[in-house]
Amino acid sequence: MLKFISRLLPGAVFLFSGFVKAVDPQGSAIKIKEYLEVVGLHEMDGLSIILAIALSSVEFILGFHLLLGVKIKRVALPTLLFMLGFTAITFFIAIFEPVSDCGCFGDAIKLSNWETFFKNIIILPFTFYVYKKKENYQSSLLPIKQHLITTIGFSYIIILSVYSIYYLPVLDFRPYKIGNNILTQMSIPEGADEGEYETTFIMKKDGEQKEFGVNDYPYNDSTWVFVDSKTKVIREGYQPPITALNFESTDGDDITSNIINNERPVFLMIAPKLESASTQQIKELIAIKDMAYKNNHAFYVATSSLSDACFKFDLEHQAAFEYALCDDTTLKTIIRANPGLVVIFQGTIIAKYNTTQLPSAQELADPLSHSVREAQKAQDQTWLILCAVALCGVIGLLYKFK
Repeated sequence: MLKFISRLLPGAVFLFSGFVKAVDPQGSAIKIKEYLEVVGLHEMDGLSIILAIALSSVEFILGFHLLLGVKIKRVALPTLLFMLGFTAITFFIAIFEPVSDCGCFGDAIKLSNWETFFKNIIILPFTFYVYKKKENYQSSLLPIKQHLITTIGFSYIIILSVYSIYYLPVLDFRPYKIGNNILTQMSIPEGADEGEYETTFIMKKDGEQKEFGVNDYPYNDSTWVFVDSKTKVIREGYQPPITALNFESTDGDDITSNIINNERPVFLMIAPKLESASTQQIKELIAIKDMAYKNNHAFYVATSSLSDACFKFDLEHQAAFEYALCDDTTLKTIIRANPGLVVIFQGTIIAKYNTTQLPSAQELADPLSHSVREAQKAQDQTWLILCAVALCGVIGLLYKFK
C-alpha cells in the first residue's frame, strides 16, 4: 500500500501542478519573472516564458510517469531532486517573502508561502521512498510502449502550452473570467468573516513614548501626543477576489464607473505596455472601435503606459482611441495578451479575445449574441482539453494492463 501511495500522491500533485501551469503559461511566466527580479535579473520576458513552458512540462511528465507506473527508475531521481530543490526554495520564500505566493498551482489554487512549504514537506518523504525503492517498481510494458506513453504525454503538454499562448488560456481561474460580474467580484458578502486585528497606538508625553491598545488608550488625557499606530493581523478576514480596480483618463479623471457600470457594451482593448504591444491587427481594432462608436458602445484602450506613450501610439496609428490608464498587474490579470480585447456588458465580462482570434467588427456589432456563441465554443474546447487528459490516462492504463 505504501508503495502505491508513494507513487500516486506525488504523481497526482506533479501532474496537476504541471497542467494548471500549462493552461496559463503567460501567468506562470509573470510569476517566474518576479523570481528573476528578486535575484537582479530584469527585462527577462523571453526567458520567463521559456522557463514557464519547461517547468510545466517537467512537472507534468514526471507526474504522468509516476501515475502510470512507467519508467519509475528514470523519473525517481529527477522527482526527488525536484522536490529537494523546491522545498529549499519555498522555505526561503516563506522566511523572507520576496513574493506574495509561490504560484505552484498557478491561479487554480492559492496557497500561502508557508502552506506551500508544508505541502512540500509532506510530499518529500514519498518521493524519497520512490527513489529508494525504484528497483521494486517494475512495468510489464515493452520499452517501445513506454516510449509511446512518454511521447503522448510530452506532445500533449507542449501543444497545450503553445495553444494557450497563441490564443488564450483554455481554463481561466482568475476573477476576470468570462461570465463573472466585476462588481460582484469586488463586493464582500453579507455575514462574511471580517477578520480580527489588533491596533496599537504609539503616544508621547514628556519625552516618553508608550504603546496603548484600544482598551487602555488615554482618551481623557490630552497631554499624550499621537506619534504613530500599527495594526497586527490576528486572523485574516474575507478578501474579495478583486480588491482594487481603477481606470483613469489621460487627464486624470476617474472613469472606472463608465467601464464597469455602463448599461451599454464596453469594449476594452487591453495593452499593458503600448511600447511592446503587437500592432499586426491594429486596423481590425480600429474598425471595431469605429463600429462601437457607431452603435453607441464605449471603446477604451486600457494600458499602464504613460500619457505621452498613449499620444505617440495614437499619432503613429492614426487611431483616435480613448485611453484608460490602469495598473499593469491588473491588466495582465484581466487578459493574457498584449493587446487583447475584452467585452463588458453591465459589469459582466461577456467575451475575451487575443488578437490572434479577433472577430470582425461586423460580428461584434451585436456583442452579446456573438459572445454566447463564443462561450459555447470555449466550453466545447474546455471539455476537449479535459477529455484529452482522460484519454492520455486511459491509453496509459490500456498499455499497462494489456
